[in-house]
Amino acid sequence: MAQERILEQDGIAIELEELLSEKGTFRLEFGTTFASSRQDGISGLYQTIQTGTGDFVSLPVELGMTDRQSDTILATLGLRYGLTAKSELYSRLTLRHDESRFVDTATGQTDSLSDSALQSLVVGANYRFQDEGAGPGLIGFADVAVLENTAARGTDFASGTSGTLGVTAYRVIDPLVLSVTAGYRASLERDIGADKVDPGDIFFINPSIGFAVNNEVTLTGGIGLNFNGDDRLNGRTRDTGGTAAEMQFGLAYAWDKNTTLRADARTEVLGDRSFTAGITVTRKFERK
Repeated sequence: MAQERILEQDGIAIELEELLSEKGTFRLEFGTTFASSRQDGISGLYQTIQTGTGDFVSLPVELGMTDRQSDTILATLGLRYGLTAKSELYSRLTLRHDESRFVDTATGQTDSLSDSALQSLVVGANYRFQDEGAGPGLIGFADVAVLENTAARGTDFASGTSGTLGVTAYRVIDPLVLSVTAGYRASLERDIGADKVDPGDIFFINPSIGFAVNNEVTLTGGIGLNFNGDDRLNGRTRDTGGTAAEMQFGLAYAWDKNTTLRADARTEVLGDRSFTAGITVTRKFERK
């Protein structure tokens, strides 16, 4: 098959292995992400940071009609295992450190927040429904947050309050990998103190392209479109949703046959003013 032929070429293998691990292979991933954003006149309850295609982290925001400038550092530890030739299990643990500054638009009063906490633990699975051949390859994915911090200050964990369901279609055309990922992220109502908060759900679509420069380097680029639902507080709309769009750029480098370094950056072109950059190191281990 075309995919088996391409996997022999390390450059394009970088991009395809991001979609699904080989059977019997563990992959340990460590990544750091820096996100900076400016939101004017916010009244929403959550800020959502996209750390990868189909990967989201929801951060609670202090309540109130405010202008907000935030700098967030996320550290992520992930483990992926190729269960069969068509399926993969994965988990992702995320820690955060957040520096936020607020200005109340009504009174002019300022406030700041500096906080560090365990943010989320996500478990999920990928499954290849169709190999690439006469048509594109199709891989579905689903995950759920078994732990999610719902507190803007400190920790208050909930379980099963967020989950993502989606599909990736890809096509290999030497030396390119074309792909598009679409999905739905659901955020269920959760109790925060005496309040019931229902963050807006997200429908997302990410077309992208990977170009194998040589057998060690792959360049990637794409567009991310997020269609955000309304935040609701105690059954009432707190912040209306909208459409957000961002440009995405990345580079993957095959350090050796088992180690890959990936760097990427995302800048918003529609929606709140934000910039996100990250780097991930992936180490592959084959089961003996």
